Amino acid sequence: MFSGAEAAGAQEAAPATAPTSSETASAEVGRLAQVYEPAFFARFAPKSALDMVGNIPGFDISRSEGERGFGQASQNVLINGRRVSGKSNDATTALQRIAADTVLRIEIVDGATLNIPGLSGQVANVIAATDALSGSWHVQPELRENLQPSWYNGSLSANGKTGGWSWSAAVNAREFHNGHDGPTLVTNAAGVVTDVRREGFHGAGEEPDLNATVTYETLAGSIANVNLSLRSFNFVGREDSFRNPAAGAPESRFAFIGEDEIGGEIGADLEFDLGPGRLKLIALQSYEDEDEGVTLERYGAAGQALSGERVQVAGEEGESIGRAEYGFRAFGGDLQLAAEGAFNFIDVATELAEREPDGSYLSVPLPDGTARVEERRAETNISYSRKLSDAWSLQSSLGGEYSELTQTGAAGQTREFVRPKGFLSLVWKASDTLDVSLKGERKVGQLDFGDFLSSVNLQNDLVSGGNADLVPQQSWIASTEINRKLGKWGAVKLSLAAEAIEDVVDQKLIITPGNPGGVSGVGNIGKASAWSAQLSGTINFDPLGFKGLQLTFNSRWEDSAVDDPLTGISREISRSDKFVGDASVRWDVPDTQWTLGAGIEEYQGTPGYRLDQIGRNWTAPSTNFFWIENKDVFGMKVRLMAVNLNDTSENARREVYLPGPNPGDPRLRTNGLDFTEEGHRTFGPIVRLRVSGTF
Repeated sequence: MFSGAEAAGAQEAAPATAPTSSETASAEVGRLAQVYEPAFFARFAPKSALDMVGNIPGFDISRSEGERGFGQASQNVLINGRRVSGKSNDATTALQRIAADTVLRIEIVDGATLNIPGLSGQVANVIAATDALSGSWHVQPELRENLQPSWYNGSLSANGKTGGWSWSAAVNAREFHNGHDGPTLVTNAAGVVTDVRREGFHGAGEEPDLNATVTYETLAGSIANVNLSLRSFNFVGREDSFRNPAAGAPESRFAFIGEDEIGGEIGADLEFDLGPGRLKLIALQSYEDEDEGVTLERYGAAGQALSGERVQVAGEEGESIGRAEYGFRAFGGDLQLAAEGAFNFIDVATELAEREPDGSYLSVPLPDGTARVEERRAETNISYSRKLSDAWSLQSSLGGEYSELTQTGAAGQTREFVRPKGFLSLVWKASDTLDVSLKGERKVGQLDFGDFLSSVNLQNDLVSGGNADLVPQQSWIASTEINRKLGKWGAVKLSLAAEAIEDVVDQKLIITPGNPGGVSGVGNIGKASAWSAQLSGTINFDPLGFKGLQLTFNSRWEDSAVDDPLTGISREISRSDKFVGDASVRWDVPDTQWTLGAGIEEYQGTPGYRLDQIGRNWTAPSTNFFWIENKDVFGMKVRLMAVNLNDTSENARREVYLPGPNPGDPRLRTNGLDFTEEGHRTFGPIVRLRVSGTF
């Protein structure tokens, strides 16, 4: 976050060397690729391949969004022509481990021209060759207003090669302290202030991780990879609320928060020639153990205990995946047959307790708060890609999946589903400076298994009902990506998408034997439409005489429409992105090692529509950041960055509605407004010092 997007003008070139067996690139890819060689990135003094890819004009690394299973390729980065066979150990993680001085070139090509099903739009193929031990490191202490310093932030990565064996590994240390503070007002339906509060939060945690890849490549072209990722996370925090109600005595409320997680992932793949084609076998296993808890206590003005509640959640989850892909030349193009099997589970036990007069806690029932959810899934698909002409290329995939969802516990049941999926993608290379991709896709979403169980939010006095009837949402998606190279001026990219969604996952009224009166919870609420537009790019000002000056920007707008299950009125899908954007200006001062930069970052989301309330979170104004950098301090790169000098605040507003007229009736938005709660918390300036180098 606040890294300062950096890029430079585009250039055209032919591939530096012919593809090797490890690159698995076709002649057509080399012809269509836009190639960036190491000299292009010299002005940025990159330390890793990640630094280099991050400075390619108009290119953005796609987000990893917890795809369903392993499936076809989705991230738009390849390493030596191959996707990374990992999920948490993804392409971005792998790029961090590759030292910049081992990168031979980076090819930018449209994914539909590759024989790797699932890729569309711009894809970065990083060609790297490691002959000896090399690596990179960085340290980044952070100072925040009214909080303890975070000294232990940094990473160390290395890679090497011996004979047919190559390896890369990285260890990352992350310490953080965060917090914010500010006023909150509570008003009744008439707008009269009923409570004035001063509220704040502070927390601290550590999140170290280790990831590594070992590769073996034979002279015959067989390739084996093993990927490992380990991580832990621990956090403690406290939220304070000092309340002064208009009618009643002042009181204080404290929420004590703790969380501990440990998890890992191991994946392996083996690729080799078989008959007329090439077979790739992939296996992946991940596991995570988590314990978290919140204790909330209220005290009177004289310090006497008034009440207390506690929720503790212990859970574990895992995923096992096996996949086989067989590709060969057929019908003038590339054909691939694939099959995948997966097993996912989550096992959660939730305990809710209330404070007794003697200070002890006594458990109280939480219906549907403890259960195990499992999914067994199998899918097959056939993919075909080919060059249609000098300007047009096609990629397509057709398949289906079978899944079995099983829940054990109070609402235990087993359900089975069969769903089609696939896509058709076309790329049009209109000229050397313009290419357009078109894609139509049928997609099945991934459920959050935690939504099958009841949960409690003590800070906001919320109970969410578990729903054993959840099904994944499915979508028809039409999208296009337009890439325009501007020569010495840089490059821009416009992406557009429209989506028709079935079985939308959102809030609805959940009625179960444990909640006969009904409670708000996650469920399927019917159909929706959604659309988005993303504009990104790099503009260089060298042609105007401002040497070394450039602007980078990346903005994404999203909107949606779904009929509210309570009112029937069209609204946006809850808690989705509305606008995400950043822009920065960078000036590499000519004939010096100095760089100056500044930028802003903005995020706006849609409200969350529960059956009993509407909540919204936003930041205002846009967060700013400034940096100064020297690219050669005894061979190291040193950057000093200041964030949030304009005192951005994190804001939250809740409109809570009345319960029904009968005892036990739930709160519903059709019953009239009960109260509104609005808070504004500032988090103060942040200063970061980043020192990085290579070896």
